[in-house]
Amino acid sequence: MWRYGLVVVGILVACCVEAAPGGSAPRVPRTGQNMAAEKHYKEGMRHRDAAWVYEEKMAGTKTEKDRAAYAKFIRHTYERALSEFEQAIEMDDQYFQAYSSLGYVRRKTGNLVDALTAYDQALALNPTYAEAIEYRAEAYLELGRIEEAQKAYGILASLNKPYAARLLEFAEQWAQSHVDEQIQKDLLTWVQEKREALGEVKDWVEKW
Repeated sequence: MWRYGLVVVGILVACCVEAAPGGSAPRVPRTGQNMAAEKHYKEGMRHRDAAWVYEEKMAGTKTEKDRAAYAKFIRHTYERALSEFEQAIEMDDQYFQAYSSLGYVRRKTGNLVDALTAYDQALALNPTYAEAIEYRAEAYLELGRIEEAQKAYGILASLNKPYAARLLEFAEQWAQSHVDEQIQKDLLTWVQEKREALGEVKDWVEKW
């Protein structure tokens, strides 16, 4: 009798989920899909981290030949990360972290326009994902879309101070290398004002 009762309850639960109003039943991926997506994501992160290590080593090189060799290897490593993130998304199209990381490696391989598309997709799935907001703002700066980057900073300042501080650091470095003296001056002034208003940030996000 008890076993019969469990079967009935199971059928009723299944029917309720299937008939949820407005198609609100939770997305149920194919068996093993999430595990496979996670595997590709982690592999992509491993390649990304390896690229970071070699970027640090390249910074310490003295000859142009060595720098060129490191640069070639770093690009190849980012491209391998890109492939893994693309596979993760193919297996789980709700994987917002993978979209954000895909945007990052697209930027690193020189594809800024498609990087923005990936960041937009990450934020469509999770509008408060601070990493994607900050990375997209960096891409905005690299494309000269300063006002959009500044708007993103305003969101980060109230949402996640460490990422807000990292964006200011990036904006400062980008401004210092800009050829237009007026843009450089205006942006550095803005950075200083925002840094003072932000105050001390205890947790620091180092990498970008």
